[in-house]
Amino acid sequence: MGYHQLPSINYIFITTLIITIISTINHITRPVYGKQHFYLKNEIWRNPPVKYRCQSGRDDTGVHELKPGQTLDYRFTDILSSALYFCHFYFEQKDKVFDVYTRKLENRCRALGRFKGYWYDQCYNYHMEWVIRKDGFHGRCVYYKSNYCWSPKIPAAPKSVPLVFYRW
Repeated sequence: MGYHQLPSINYIFITTLIITIISTINHITRPVYGKQHFYLKNEIWRNPPVKYRCQSGRDDTGVHELKPGQTLDYRFTDILSSALYFCHFYFEQKDKVFDVYTRKLENRCRALGRFKGYWYDQCYNYHMEWVIRKDGFHGRCVYYKSNYCWSPKIPAAPKSVPLVFYRW
């Protein structure tokens, strides 16, 4: 009869330690653990609609249309802070490709929020928003009160801070 050998204590300890470190780093650096989103908003008030195709290493949305006044909320899970989303936009004879979500942009939003005072004990959440206009793409960070914040000092109205601009 054989017996089952148990894994060594060192193996179990090292595996647990690595999982704990990764989990802690992600939890500290991200207010919503692993879940992210960005908005695309078409403020070109005439036809034809803006066509777009957004992609990451794992996802490809295919080509879609964003009609005048329409907003798209794109949600995804960012595992180990590695997501990069870029979009290719087409409008009339113009086209533009750029990154709509990166860890660097997210960190800039978080830093701007702290600088502007929109960060009280994790009372604010935020997201990236890309507003498409005739002159180009206005990237901004939008801060809003968390559902889990009970502080009366925090206004409920969202606040928007410009972050970056790309011309067509």
